[in-house]
Amino acid sequence: MSLINQMLSQLERRGADLDATQMVRCVPAESRFANQGWLWLSLLLLIVLLALSALWLLQKTPRTVLASAPVVAVPVAPTQPISSVPAAPVLQLSFALDSVVLPALAAELDVEPEPVPIAKPVKAIAPKKEALKPTVAPAKPLAESALASEALPLKQVSSKQQAEAMFRKAVLLMQQGRINEALAGYRAALNLDAGYDPSRQALVSLLLENKQRDEALQVLQEGLANRPEQTAFAMMAARLQVEHQAVNEALLTLEKSLPFAQQQSDYQAFLAALLQRQNRHQDALQHYQIALQLVPNNGVWLMGSGISLQALLRNDEAKLAYQRALSTQTLQPDLQAFVQQKLKALP
Repeated sequence: MSLINQMLSQLERRGADLDATQMVRCVPAESRFANQGWLWLSLLLLIVLLALSALWLLQKTPRTVLASAPVVAVPVAPTQPISSVPAAPVLQLSFALDSVVLPALAAELDVEPEPVPIAKPVKAIAPKKEALKPTVAPAKPLAESALASEALPLKQVSSKQQAEAMFRKAVLLMQQGRINEALAGYRAALNLDAGYDPSRQALVSLLLENKQRDEALQVLQEGLANRPEQTAFAMMAARLQVEHQAVNEALLTLEKSLPFAQQQSDYQAFLAALLQRQNRHQDALQHYQIALQLVPNNGVWLMGSGISLQALLRNDEAKLAYQRALSTQTLQPDLQAFVQQKLKALP
């Protein structure tokens, strides 16, 4: 054992004498070899990863292109005879085309591309200011507009025009059978214009048809109060007054409008008949003569003049008037009998 211990001691001394640098050289050689192996392995793995990435990108790229390409649905045209020329196919876009594919497709079809709405929600584009410009002329200055308004005054509707519009409305109501509303419409027209004669005449006629004679007479008298020249209204009012046995009032009504009825034969004869009923034969004969000058062959008026002539004891003239009345052959049978009796009574 001692020998072995001595050998070991000697070996340890020899190892101590060795150069420290020489003892370390053998270790770095193995270490460099191991480090280089890990480096090559890392590079190999990196290359494999790059290859896999490139392969994945190559496989993914065609799918994206196909997804973004437009789908164009071409309807199958019906079979036609060979002699006929087929119409150009109509392309129907199944969805919106993007801005890159649409011009290319339009170029193939030889047409101009039209804007196609995008399926995605798009913010509303504000219109250009030019589109919002008003088409009317710019406003004139205040002073100029004021002068223009003074030069061209607004057209105003007169009371007569308003009364005419109300009258037409009342006529429509009367035609529809709405009598009360029509009466109110005629009165409203007269309130707008008391001199609108068509409304007054229609109101009187409608009142007479509905047996409202007192109201009709009042409407006529209101019209004659300011316009006595309306001789037709005067005659209508006088007849209504005669129906009420108011002959004196009827005479006053006719005499007020007489200056405007000098050439109206029926007016003169009506006044003569009322004067005759009041035994004013001389006045009656005067108005009968005026009427017969205008209408010479009126049998009734000839008979009336004969009555007044007979009352004035002018029998020869009365006989002549009766004979002329019979010769006209316009008298009713009862009047003919009356005239014949008068002729027999004359000496």
